[in-house]
Amino acid sequence: MNALSLSLTSGSLWLFFLALLAGFGLSVWTYRRTVPKTTPVRRRILITLRSLGLALLLFVLFQPVLTLTKTSELTPHIALALDNSKSMRLPEAGTDTASSKNRRTAMLANVTEVIGANVLSNPEKLNTYFFSEQTEALGGTPPHSFDSLKADASVTDISSIFSYLQNEEKTKNIGAIVLYSDGAYTGGSNPVYSAEKLGIPVYAVGLGDSTEIRDIALSEIFTNEVATINVSQPVDVTIHSVGAKSGDRVTVSLFAEGEKIGEEPLSLKEGTGDNTLTFTFTPKKEGTVKLTAKVTPSDPASNATEKNDLRISYVNVLKNKFRIVLFAGSPSSDVSFIREYFEGRKEIEFVSYVQKQGAEFYEGNPTEEKVRDADLVILIGFPISSTSNESLALVRKLLVGQSRPMLFIPSRMLDLDKLRTLEDAMPFSLKNARPSNNELKVSTALEPDKKDNPIFRAKSEQTSQTKWESLAPLIKTETHFVAKPESEVLAEATLQGVKLGDPLVISRTIGRSRQVAFTGYGLWQWKLTSFGREKAFASLSRKKDSTAASESALDIFLGNATRWLVTHDDQKRVRIAPTRKLYDAGEKIEFSGQIYDESFLPVDGAIVTLKVMGVKLSSPMELTLEPLSNGRYSAKLLQGLAAGDYTYSGEAKLDGKILGTDGGRFNVGDYSPEFAEPRMRSDILRDLAERTGGKFYTPQTASTLMKDIEASSNFHAKKFEEKKDYEGRNMWPLLVLAVMFFSTEWFIRKRTGML
Repeated sequence: MNALSLSLTSGSLWLFFLALLAGFGLSVWTYRRTVPKTTPVRRRILITLRSLGLALLLFVLFQPVLTLTKTSELTPHIALALDNSKSMRLPEAGTDTASSKNRRTAMLANVTEVIGANVLSNPEKLNTYFFSEQTEALGGTPPHSFDSLKADASVTDISSIFSYLQNEEKTKNIGAIVLYSDGAYTGGSNPVYSAEKLGIPVYAVGLGDSTEIRDIALSEIFTNEVATINVSQPVDVTIHSVGAKSGDRVTVSLFAEGEKIGEEPLSLKEGTGDNTLTFTFTPKKEGTVKLTAKVTPSDPASNATEKNDLRISYVNVLKNKFRIVLFAGSPSSDVSFIREYFEGRKEIEFVSYVQKQGAEFYEGNPTEEKVRDADLVILIGFPISSTSNESLALVRKLLVGQSRPMLFIPSRMLDLDKLRTLEDAMPFSLKNARPSNNELKVSTALEPDKKDNPIFRAKSEQTSQTKWESLAPLIKTETHFVAKPESEVLAEATLQGVKLGDPLVISRTIGRSRQVAFTGYGLWQWKLTSFGREKAFASLSRKKDSTAASESALDIFLGNATRWLVTHDDQKRVRIAPTRKLYDAGEKIEFSGQIYDESFLPVDGAIVTLKVMGVKLSSPMELTLEPLSNGRYSAKLLQGLAAGDYTYSGEAKLDGKILGTDGGRFNVGDYSPEFAEPRMRSDILRDLAERTGGKFYTPQTASTLMKDIEASSNFHAKKFEEKKDYEGRNMWPLLVLAVMFFSTEWFIRKRTGML
């Protein structure tokens, strides 16, 4: 069904029709008497020509928009999404690949059996997609085109299918998504959130064995991403064992650039569990250092696969200490606990200035010379009403003039009027903020997509214990802070489980500056409520227990926030890097570049070149990155590289002038995340189905899949409206017609001798 509607860009329809009527009336009035007199037929022709010419001009002036609405009824479609990653090569059941069909074979056989060739080959009923690092539509006609599914991709991004279908849904009535996968995503975000947002029922068919088979895996290597020369830091290596028996032993080794820096024997816990060893790494030189952890079982029968016995991590080693300057409006528990944390670290030079009742500081007044080399500025309840203009100007120069990173924690004594002097350096706006002395105890609610944010990231064994939402509540006044548009709200304030609509933790990266700000205070309580009160209180005793102290949530947060704030990698004007740090041998490798000028505005038209070097290359491989848009550049190595370690260096030039350089390292072939966890992640697939109104199956229980879809209330025909606008201002033929009408009128008048 088609429908036409008229609207105007300039003016109202009433005014438009009134002008049309007036134009017609003017035409009639003009030709009521003519000199010389003319025939009635000619008079009507002249009136018509002038009326049409005026009407067309009015159309152009009022910029009318003629909208053609086409309404059609779309039958429901099924979107079939097939996993095309390397994990589909793993056995469908058990561990013996020789005696068990793999997941790809099981998937394609089940698809053909459950859905049927008549539906698979009908594009009006079903469309097929395959996903790995990204989602693509399957070419050809299923099931014959299934041969193109090679199961050779090194990344599984399940969330990409929902992002892809969000665009497809604009023109199609997708009533159900049938997803075949083992549920183990190794790239992208948690697919559950993306699926919920899309709102289409997901019918998930799980591939593989959900029960954990007897295996030993090196599940994690955890250390600081930034280190300092000659400053030791811990490296935690976690071994996940399944079905371990009494007496099972492994040897865990840690290497830095291939040189063994530690080796420890480990007796595994019986059954299923995690075992963690801590090594000490002391970097000796500046640059990017590759750490490799390996686990070697004493009994090969206890290990289902060797493909998950190794992990790699890269550490950025810096040569200088960090200098941190703290300004506080008054002494407080927050000041004491945060000062204790930083003063105990060799890699940090810590200076604090705590204000007295007046404008003076206990440590003496700060000067520009004393704070000149600050790498991070911490403000705790600063400024207050008695803060001097000189001190405020000094802090503003650090934060605004020199773009120093900042951590901000308020207090009850905070002076909002004086804080407005520093608003340019804050991730929140103070435009409508009003001071308040009413205090509330609020809890921390992390935004769902921010749980893996580097500021709140924790080790695997801490994740289950360090629940940020369950920590002691913070204190917040009723002052309302609003995050700036370019900021990220990491956590919201909640009161008895109800969100107050106020941000509690905000971060911002703008230009060369990074900031993290709290809108509540009392962080010192996080020291006491992370892993248990006994350990926490022990760390505050006279005999300091450094192990217990390092486990508190406050320490985890301060360590993460400091690393994020003082790391300058994201502040470079020229950024060139591979899209990942780890690749499979022969896999396509993609490099991306971002180029900015001195004002951090994107630069187009630059010449961006890249050299890749490695022991497997007889000479450096040179690439030129192709320009995309908005300062972005890209290049691909379609043929991939042989297994080994590689370094790269890039350079950007504009008009012969070097804008900057960048470089780093990546690895090919040592580790594939697709084989890290061989079992089916039924928990993720069940979550996908339950939260979207779908259903979870295995290949053995999927016989009712099509009946379940057809019985769903979501699987029905829907009306689809397609609108097409025809804008008068873009229709130049109207002007041509108006000129033709007026010219014809003028020609007739001249031929008849009219005045």
